[in-house]
Amino acid sequence: MFNSGYIDKIKHYIERGKRLEENPGKAEYADDDEINLIDYVKVVWKRRKLIIGIVVVVVIATTIYAFLQPKIYEATAVISPVGGRTDLGAMSAVAASFGLAAPAAANVTEVVNVLKSDILKDRIVKKYNLLPVLFEKDAFNGKTEDQKSWTGIKTLQGILKVNYAAKDNTITISAQYKDPKIAADLIKYTLEELTERMSSEARRVSETNQKYLESQVDKTLDPFIRTKIYTMVAQQIETSMMAEVKENFAFKIIDPPRVPVNAIKPKKRQMVMISFVVSLFLGIFAAFGKEYFVKIKEKGFK
Repeated sequence: MFNSGYIDKIKHYIERGKRLEENPGKAEYADDDEINLIDYVKVVWKRRKLIIGIVVVVVIATTIYAFLQPKIYEATAVISPVGGRTDLGAMSAVAASFGLAAPAAANVTEVVNVLKSDILKDRIVKKYNLLPVLFEKDAFNGKTEDQKSWTGIKTLQGILKVNYAAKDNTITISAQYKDPKIAADLIKYTLEELTERMSSEARRVSETNQKYLESQVDKTLDPFIRTKIYTMVAQQIETSMMAEVKENFAFKIIDPPRVPVNAIKPKKRQMVMISFVVSLFLGIFAAFGKEYFVKIKEKGFK
């Protein structure tokens, strides 16, 4: 007994040979198995129930998932670093001769680096006792103080974002959290701690420089140099006083944080639309896959 599959193949090539004789110019390209656009449409229509079923299931599942997700709110603040003081530029050379830097306001890089630093985040967490706010009551059972601190720091890293716009010379600080008031409070705490950090560091440097300069007065006999030293001491005192005031010392607040009203996540409509498109392509792919295996089975191939 001949296998029916071999007989079908023989018939196929006999028919193909006849077409070659009738249309020599179309030789190898004439094939009954060639699939055109109409064949695609026929397959999609034939397997429409499978495609619709996949789309409906995926879209419904995505919709349920989107509605179960907690709402995320974003609070933002915009600040502008204060530029350097022009009246201090003339003293930089003299200050350098004593191994000191002329007092000046913090630059953009310093402000951004402090905002992104783990030290600032750790101080925020501890000063405002944020661990009970950001975590469940039993989240730290059995953990050491260091582990608690690092967990708080990493959590704030995920919540707080810093973006510097060179064109406008502004820094945008944003916080995303499920509670809109906490999101705004985190920005407020960050700005307060940034101010405290920058001003305290400036006071420390100025006071250190001042003590050093005062110790050099009696060692210098040149009246011109003594005059310059006294001027630099006065400037260090001025910088320390400005840092003590704190407001607008290192940066100006352009747009203060406000409690957000509308959630930014989850984007339900976008999620549903994407799931519809993806599931549609998945359904079509499944339809052609099923059609292919059905034809293979009908031809007797395994």
